[in-house]
Amino acid sequence: MRVWWRRARLAGAWLAGLYLARLYVQMGWVKFDPEGFWTAAFARWGYPAWLRIGVGVAEVAGGIALAIPWVASYGAILVAMVMIGAWVTRANDGRWTDVLWISTYLVALAWIAFEWWSRRLRLPARGSAT
Repeated sequence: MRVWWRRARLAGAWLAGLYLARLYVQMGWVKFDPEGFWTAAFARWGYPAWLRIGVGVAEVAGGIALAIPWVASYGAILVAMVMIGAWVTRANDGRWTDVLWISTYLVALAWIAFEWWSRRLRLPARGSAT
């Protein structure tokens, strides 16, 4: 029963990861549009243009990583860091519905990182024999 439960949790985390992967790749990609919504939004919040591009790169890279089980934990952590910034920005802007949604995404990202952490890709330690 315990093995079944672990596999079910991993499958659930993977499915949630696939959903969030699509979401973050899509949302990250639109941040590259210099005429898009996010350009005006970042300017309104007082953030520099390079930050919008950096957030887009992090969201696309993290989204892709969420779809690959052995790097999903790293992708979830990367996107969660971006989402913490989004949470603070939206809270300062008084957009409480957005804050609630972002909080939900943060919980899902934490769960994905937790479930896949034991199966993450590990680089060899420095100085170890190959």
